[in-house]
Amino acid sequence: MGHNRLIESGTDPPIWVEKQGVKLGAVPVLLTLVAGLGLFSANPLESAWSMLLLWLILKWFWWQNHPPLLVYATVLPWLEIHTTVLEANIYGLTLDELFLDTGRQTFWMASGGLLMVMTGLRFALRSWRRNFTFKLDFLREEADKINQIRLLAVFFSMRFFSGIVREFLGSGALRQLSTYFDQIGEVLALCVFLHFFITRKRSLLFYAFFLFELVGSFYSYFGSWRIPLFLLFLTALWKTQVVTRRALIRLLPAAAIVGTLLFIWQSIKVEYRAFLSGETRDQIITVGQTEALSKFFELSVASFSAQGERLESVRQSTLRRVGYLEYYAAAVAKVPETIPFERGELLKESLNFALVPRILNPHKGIKSDRKKVERYTDFNFGGERNKASFSLGHYCEAYIDWGPFGSLVQLFLFGIIGGYLYHITTKRYDGFHPFIMIGLLWIILFPWATMQQDAVTVIGKTTWGAICHLWLFKPLYSRIQTFIQS
Repeated sequence: MGHNRLIESGTDPPIWVEKQGVKLGAVPVLLTLVAGLGLFSANPLESAWSMLLLWLILKWFWWQNHPPLLVYATVLPWLEIHTTVLEANIYGLTLDELFLDTGRQTFWMASGGLLMVMTGLRFALRSWRRNFTFKLDFLREEADKINQIRLLAVFFSMRFFSGIVREFLGSGALRQLSTYFDQIGEVLALCVFLHFFITRKRSLLFYAFFLFELVGSFYSYFGSWRIPLFLLFLTALWKTQVVTRRALIRLLPAAAIVGTLLFIWQSIKVEYRAFLSGETRDQIITVGQTEALSKFFELSVASFSAQGERLESVRQSTLRRVGYLEYYAAAVAKVPETIPFERGELLKESLNFALVPRILNPHKGIKSDRKKVERYTDFNFGGERNKASFSLGHYCEAYIDWGPFGSLVQLFLFGIIGGYLYHITTKRYDGFHPFIMIGLLWIILFPWATMQQDAVTVIGKTTWGAICHLWLFKPLYSRIQTFIQS
């Protein structure tokens, strides 16, 4: 029995059913309704197109015999681009009024770029189609082969050993290896989440584990609390082959939690990061976990008593942070009018910086996103001590290199690379437990699935992460598999 048997007796009428391709029920109606409301906004065409592209993402990647990871990998950049339309509509502004008279052009280039990434990804998946299934019945059978207690034990053991590896490698040329070794824990965490949502074994133990991970993730400079929430959504969606109205209602509390945490983070992150770094703003943590978490909750409580003006500022900054077209629009205003297109120089520099190890090129310098943003836009962030986390984003860099149409070609190839990563991961780990393979797909595709990271970050994390997890760590994953199935 495959994933074509989707409707069970007693369920609500399906909002969306995928069966031998895709059959869409009420989802197009709902998206059409939202698009229709957008026609009365300041950006009618962009609002309608945003809903159409979201429908296309779901049609192409939801349960096409692939895990929901591909929905995540395309919905995330969709949010990064199209939240800008929501922001503009809320304030009754056109995109050009929101961003330097270049907002509309930037939106269409970015949204078209995402469409090209999706097209390249779909083309690659169809070209390298393999006979590996993630169908639910198969996963249920495989879940019974895993010992949940052993899985949790090996997860915490890997967390412990990650600390030892980090101390051993120190801050030298091999320090990045410890970052990828840490990710083994994230692969295992996804296995824990997936095992629970398929088997529903030991609910209290699982939710205690989830809360432990969520609370512990607040001890982070960059807000890693999003990771356990992402994993929760991805694995909870696994059995949702039919999205009913009841299922959507059940998701509302989780969505409210995510929205609340995002609001809190935007409210407190400046003060919290300053506290973590000891006021140095060097993107390091100088305080203990207990002290940091105490400060986090203190600031969180204070954020709820903020005045109306502060709340409006947080709302605006949240929309601007989720949507990520501001620097792109500023670059469009400056390139090529002031600075000519780079004709591939940015990509060349990014490949060199990301792929040549520092041990072979110790003089390649320090990566500075701030300098790149300041060069190609009119933003100025102050002195060298400003360590704010921002970048042009690799979609924008493709535009700076090749212009509007050339960037689409680069992004189409970028989509093919995503499909190849999917293919090579399932090929390398053919014969492994599917939970481990799914965890590896998550960790390898995660840095690929964004538009706001710069090319150096995307290329570096994707390439070296794939090398580590697909080759270097494979014997370790083999031993882990043996242990958790015993």
